[in-house]
Amino acid sequence: MLVECVIDELLKLIGKKLTMEQLEDALFLVKAEIDKADDKIIVIEINPDRTDMLSTEGIARALRTFLNVSSGITEYPVKKSGLEIIVKPGLKKIREFIACGIVKSVQTSDELIKEYMHLQEALTTTHGRNRKKASIGLYVFDEIEFPVVYCPARPESIRFAPLGTEAEMDGPTIINEHEKGVLYGPIISKHKKWPLLIDSKGTTLSLPPIINSNTLGQVDMTTRNLFIEVTGTHKKTVDQALNIMVTSLAERGGNLESVTVRYPNGTSIITPNLKPKKMLLKVENVVGLTGLSLSDAETAVCLQKMGYDARIGGKGNLEVKVPAYRTDVLHPVDLIEDVAIGYGFDRIEPSIPQTATSGKLLPITRLKNKIRDLLVGTGYQEIKSYVMTSPEIMNIKMQRNKPLTVTGNPKSRDYSVLRNSLLPVLLDFASQNQHADYPQRIFEVGDVVMPNAKERTRTKQVPHVCRLIVDTRVNITEMLTEMGFILRNLGLGSRIEFAAEKTPEFIDGRSGKILINGEPVGVFGEVSPEVLDNFGIGMPVVAFEMELPINGMWIM
Repeated sequence: MLVECVIDELLKLIGKKLTMEQLEDALFLVKAEIDKADDKIIVIEINPDRTDMLSTEGIARALRTFLNVSSGITEYPVKKSGLEIIVKPGLKKIREFIACGIVKSVQTSDELIKEYMHLQEALTTTHGRNRKKASIGLYVFDEIEFPVVYCPARPESIRFAPLGTEAEMDGPTIINEHEKGVLYGPIISKHKKWPLLIDSKGTTLSLPPIINSNTLGQVDMTTRNLFIEVTGTHKKTVDQALNIMVTSLAERGGNLESVTVRYPNGTSIITPNLKPKKMLLKVENVVGLTGLSLSDAETAVCLQKMGYDARIGGKGNLEVKVPAYRTDVLHPVDLIEDVAIGYGFDRIEPSIPQTATSGKLLPITRLKNKIRDLLVGTGYQEIKSYVMTSPEIMNIKMQRNKPLTVTGNPKSRDYSVLRNSLLPVLLDFASQNQHADYPQRIFEVGDVVMPNAKERTRTKQVPHVCRLIVDTRVNITEMLTEMGFILRNLGLGSRIEFAAEKTPEFIDGRSGKILINGEPVGVFGEVSPEVLDNFGIGMPVVAFEMELPINGMWIM
């Protein structure tokens, strides 16, 4: 993720004068890199796990402790506002959770508002999984009448002017016609009721996670007091997004105030909750994983450089306080990584491993390479295609209905499933290269993905080889001869058999199956005219496809 910063603003927040070379070195040591820079602007690439650094303020906070300008956790006092958010029944299966906070006296300008909006968008895209798990709204606090109500509403009853427009729209119109509605509408449109935020006067704040209202969500350079809400389907994600947002604004001089969220089951939660999480770290594990011979006190200093509070809690143990905005710390191993960063990768002296090892290819890789050599040797050209493809190519054009592994939230239907066969991909390749000379002899050795409920990932990855010939005239006998040559050179010899098989993609009577030791491992034949027509191929095609073993059975 790229973050654009004004250099003077970044250095001001760090609290230390740095040359560009010093800044670049410091960023590199905390796992961030300069993508590009000029006299005023610097674009920094942030490691995806550090969502707390997706803003100028977050980057400055990380560098401030790393460069010893400050030490330990940055404290953000939170005052109780006494204000409430009322959650109505009926949201549990729609968008159950909400967390809110107030930031007063925050610095604003055209540039700063753009930065706040960038952080908001970056968090909802990454941490919030493109608004599905969490989305963030910013509002003009002084214009809101509390308590704010979070409730389900019938789509046709929802009516307000979306942010950036003057004309009111109802819920279905926003979903179907507004730019953000078209983009994010599928998150809630499947439900009979949609989530809505309104204040005590009945004025709409937003239709989460789609769009804020133009009435209360129009933040500009005159705004000093902000109300921030995060809604979503996962409570921890919602809370973490709010913590990152409000602490970043606090870096700009904002004073934080909490609100009380009252759920319909009687539960009351005060947000934001910036209380650090406590973890125990054994120093011997640091030595074991990093090889650094550090004392308890030295390890604590390294952690303080990374923005933690660390206290020696007994021989060999450290009690560590993790900031509420650090979403990436899930296990003591994450602390150990930060110990190494705090110590300084540039200070670690390389050493020769005490145990000598040698690498070698996996048996399946050796098999794949040999098959490639055999096919290239018989005049075929190898192609490499994407594992992701479309259901049209895999099933519809092939006139079959094999189970597919479908990706969640695909950007395009063209890449919405994982291939379960190589033949459709090769046919699609041939259809797009009909301008080339004939005959066309192509192959691919690669993995296909099959749905399998017994596997931990609910899928099974299987290596396949597929080969096809496109020509004015094709000969299935010649193809069988070539197949026999390849299989014999794989050491299969008398173990191979060919048997008749009827499949929808091949012409009946001109197709069959490949058996090894009596077990079917593949198919071959002349592709049916209907399938060729679906792909727009005007020449006959013969092909075979078979799976490769993963247990070394065929290895020479």
